[in-house]
Amino acid sequence: MTAKKSDIRPAVNEERLKREAEALRANLAKRKQQQRSRKEPQNDSVVTTESDD
Repeated sequence: MTAKKSDIRPAVNEERLKREAEALRANLAKRKQQQRSRKEPQNDSVVTTESDD
């Protein structure tokens, strides 16, 4: 029985690592997009207030 468990575990770990890596990449992409969308309105409002002064 222990031989079967050792055979199964590496495959499970590989799948888990693949899913984890994919999730981390997705989260990173989402964070970058959120930062971009936050920067754009702030820059627009700063430019607008500077031109108003």
